[in-house]
Amino acid sequence: CSPAASCGRGHCNKKSSCYSGQLLVVFILLSQGYRAPRIRGRVGQPRCLITEEQLQFLLSFNFTVQQIADILGVSRRTVTQRLRQHNITIRGRYSNMTNAELDERVIDLVHGNDELGPDAVRARLFGEGIVVQRRRVRQSLLRTNPAGAALRAMSHRLHRRTYRVAGPNSLWHLDGNHKLIRWRIVIHGGIDGFNRMIVFLQASNNNRSSTVMEQFVHAVDQFGVPSRVRCDHGGENNAVSRGSALRGRSTLNQRIERLWRDVWNGLSNVYHSLFTLLEQDGILDINSETHLWALQYVYMPRIDRDLQHFVNQWNHHGLRTTRYMSPYRMFVRGCLRLQSQNLTERVAVPANTFAVEPGRLQELQHRVDPLAGSRDGMGVDLLQEVLSFLLS
Repeated sequence: CSPAASCGRGHCNKKSSCYSGQLLVVFILLSQGYRAPRIRGRVGQPRCLITEEQLQFLLSFNFTVQQIADILGVSRRTVTQRLRQHNITIRGRYSNMTNAELDERVIDLVHGNDELGPDAVRARLFGEGIVVQRRRVRQSLLRTNPAGAALRAMSHRLHRRTYRVAGPNSLWHLDGNHKLIRWRIVIHGGIDGFNRMIVFLQASNNNRSSTVMEQFVHAVDQFGVPSRVRCDHGGENNAVSRGSALRGRSTLNQRIERLWRDVWNGLSNVYHSLFTLLEQDGILDINSETHLWALQYVYMPRIDRDLQHFVNQWNHHGLRTTRYMSPYRMFVRGCLRLQSQNLTERVAVPANTFAVEPGRLQELQHRVDPLAGSRDGMGVDLLQEVLSFLLS
């Protein structure tokens, strides 16, 4: 990514497509807080220096005009004048795609998952660079999946305890999700307690502490070092757990436990139902190491792909309790505001004893792409092809 936005002090941020890089730049470079610098002329009040790149950067996170004014420490009128000066229009950012095109994209995103509502779909579209009004997304869901809309309308809203954290990177919540443990698949995740931004979310075929540590270090490279982490007594957290770790029961790890419900609604339930159906139809035998290896070969890349889509959706969706600000926006605003002011439980995942010779594996990778095929097929034909290859 090439430099795109100046912070007014000679520093640069990244293009809006590289969100994690942008957030790290904001967190590190604004160590003394930020206000739009003033330029003194010969007469009149000093002029606020606000560049076009700064405005585009903040708009790429969907900040409103008033929120941009608060961040830059200027009036709403000043921001409006600068937008007009640089020929930037808020309405011009909305997509002009037709209803038919929108319906087709919504069907592809939802793909039979009735748990995805308008806000989730709109966030996924925004993550892909498609800005659509909420009313259009809501109408599209009613046209394409009226039964799902009725199901969501009858669901009950959860009531949770009040939760407060000082600011971004003050406390990260880490945990592993074992909904797919029957097929030796574990999803490890981390979430910022202040803004509910997902810092990492990835599927693995093991529950080792080195796996969690690798994902944690990658998240630190993207978003900075957290002051504290909260996790349970699971052995997979041993490498991350140091003096700054708060360890306790999983039920007290509220932020990440709540996230697992949304991960289940967003994608885990689809794979759980699919794998169960494969067992019932006799296609998959979980007592066979070969079958489990083939299952993970085909579906682990698919699960990781869908997890990244979910992260993109989640970090862009508006939170009701924060006036519908997204986790990304809360992270940026929170960074700016802050700168100015041995009992171990273990869940063992058995290692797969089946192995493929390097030459055969290379041939398999050349013949079968786990991410290929239509979504309607759900990868079942690929799984059968892999099993046929391995058993031949």
